[in-house]
Amino acid sequence: MPYCVACGVELNCRAKRCPLCSVEVVLPAALLEPSVENNLPQQRDIVDSAFDKKLWIQVVSVLMAIPALLSVVIDAAFGHGLTWSVYVVAALGAAWVWCVSPFLYRRNIVALWIAIDALALLGLLYLTDFLSAFSGWFLPVAVPITLSVTGLTLLIVELTRRKILRELHIVAAILIAVGVLCIIVEGAVDLYFTTFRLQWSLLVVVSCTPLALIAAMLQRRRAVVEGMKFWLRM
Repeated sequence: MPYCVACGVELNCRAKRCPLCSVEVVLPAALLEPSVENNLPQQRDIVDSAFDKKLWIQVVSVLMAIPALLSVVIDAAFGHGLTWSVYVVAALGAAWVWCVSPFLYRRNIVALWIAIDALALLGLLYLTDFLSAFSGWFLPVAVPITLSVTGLTLLIVELTRRKILRELHIVAAILIAVGVLCIIVEGAVDLYFTTFRLQWSLLVVVSCTPLALIAAMLQRRRAVVEGMKFWLRM
């Protein structure tokens, strides 16, 4: 692909002017001829990744197991049975799932490991609710908030993977998702305390909505997008 001689932005072969600095583009004749033979090999060798997934899982397992065992031993030796160490073991178990879930299978299926992480988080929250004195908040508060975060994340990831969301559209979608999530969080907490009244979440929505609209409008200006990609080295 050719690049602008003035600002360095990557150009289309049919571009007449640079979309960022408007400098006239003069392309060599070789780039304008579609029938130029490509002498490069059509097949590429598949290079195995140097990242060892099994080694990573083993290292993370050891790093999580050591403090878990230490907390159980200390709690059993100096306490009255296992009390606080249960929370530590549960938290380390959830952290282990979050660290190794992307590497448990050969293909990197983002939706799958996000769902696994959500289940691990729900398990940790349920155990915390079950063991704590102030219980009863798991179903009305933790479940809707966790499922909302997971659903919004999966939606943005899937739309991005299908290239429905691109560049600044992704930023706009994230801003909208933050506003929606804040309404869900405040609504769930208010319903739990039987006083439903949205306040601070509306301020977040009012702040995020104009920013999302600006990002969506800037996406239409290719010069702005190309300029951001150039300065961010994207």
